[in-house]
Amino acid sequence: MRYCFDLLHPAHFHLFKNFIEHLKSSRHEVYIFVRPKDVLLELLKEKGWDFTVSPASASDNKFLGFFKHFLGYCKFVKNKKVDFHIGSSVVIGAASRLLGGKSTVWGEDDTSIMPLWTLANLPTHTFLRPSCLSFEKDRRDVYHNSYHELAYLHPGNFIPDRNVIEKYGLREKKYVVARFSALKAFHDKNARGISPELWSKIEGLIAGYQIVKSMELAKSHQIAPWDMHHVLAFAKMIISDSQTMTIEGAVLGIPSVRVNTFIGKSTLIEELEQKYKLAIGILPDHEKLILKTIEDIVINPDTEKTWEERRALLLADKVDLNRWMIEYYAK
Repeated sequence: MRYCFDLLHPAHFHLFKNFIEHLKSSRHEVYIFVRPKDVLLELLKEKGWDFTVSPASASDNKFLGFFKHFLGYCKFVKNKKVDFHIGSSVVIGAASRLLGGKSTVWGEDDTSIMPLWTLANLPTHTFLRPSCLSFEKDRRDVYHNSYHELAYLHPGNFIPDRNVIEKYGLREKKYVVARFSALKAFHDKNARGISPELWSKIEGLIAGYQIVKSMELAKSHQIAPWDMHHVLAFAKMIISDSQTMTIEGAVLGIPSVRVNTFIGKSTLIEELEQKYKLAIGILPDHEKLILKTIEDIVINPDTEKTWEERRALLLADKVDLNRWMIEYYAK
C-alpha cells in the first residue's frame, strides 16, 4: 500500500509519527509532503525521514499559500498511485478526487471554530474525529474514542525519561512550562492569549520555580523540540495560551492552565476541563481568577496525587489512538 502524509504543523508530525514508523517497518510505501511551520522541519530531520517541501512559503497570504500548496501536492503525488492521502489539510480531499486514492482528514476542532476549513474539505472522503464531537453529524465522519495527543502520549507509546530533564538541569516538579502561541493561524483572527503584563504577575506567583519557556515560531529553543514532551511530563504545571500543549499537558496528568479567548469554543478541551478536570480554561480578562487558580495549584500539597488520579480515569475511558489508527487503515 502507498500512503502520503501532508504535514502542516508539528502537531501533525506527532500525531502520525508512530503510525509512519509502523508503516515503514511493515514495508509499505510512505511519502511525506510538508509545508514548514515552527519546528516541523527540525522534527522531521531528527527522525531522518525523506520528505518534500511545499512551494508555499510563510510570506504567502492564506489563499495564495493554499493554491501553491495544492498544486505542489498534486505534482508530488501525480505518478505515485497513492492509496491513502492522510493529514489535516484542506488540499488532500480535492487532490484525491483528481488523482485517485482515498482522502482521510483528521481533525479535533469544532466546525464552528474552523468553518472555512470545513467548507474547503467538501471533497474529502472521510473525516476521522474524536467521539466527543459526534453531535456534529456528517455522513463522512468516523469517530474514535480518543484524542490526537493519545497517538503519541498514551502510555503505550510514550515513557517519560528523567535523563532528559537532567540534561537541562531541571528537577521533577521544580519547574513550570510556559507556552506562548503566535496566534497567527487563519482561525486565530482577533484571538488573545497571555499578555506581557499578565505574565509578569504570573511570574511573581511561581518565583520559586524554574521557568521553561516554549514560544511558537521562535528561532531558537530552550528545549530541543524532540525533548519537549519529556520535559512537560515532569513539570509542576503548564501555563499556556496554546490549545495543543494544553491538551498534551492534560493527558500527561500535568495541571494545565489555558488563558486565551477560545474558552468555551472547543468541545474536546471542555471535556478535559469539565469531565476529567485535567485542564482549566480562563479568559484573559479574568486576571484575578487566573492568578488565584495558579496559586492554588502551586500551594496545594495534593496537586500531583489529584491529577494522577484524574489522568487514570481519562486513560481508562480513552483508547490508544495509534493502535486504533493501525487497525483502521488495515481494514
